[in-house]
Amino acid sequence: MEEILATLELEQGRNLHIAQLSRQTIVDAGAAHLGFGGYYLFETVENCLVSGIDVLCKAVSLDAAFRLADIMGANKAA
Repeated sequence: MEEILATLELEQGRNLHIAQLSRQTIVDAGAAHLGFGGYYLFETVENCLVSGIDVLCKAVSLDAAFRLADIMGANKAA
């Protein structure tokens, strides 16, 4: 993983992140169809039953990634 732009802690060992991902991480997550550049919204799971990453979507630009980060921050305050 590259620098993480935003993180939102969820329940049960789950977190949402926005960051660039390495080519291998994208392939391993089954998200190669999204391409290999840019910023991704993904969930990480780390608990006693399962561990891994699930790529949810790709931001269309750095501005879109920052907007998603703003939305995640607003959700954190709620």
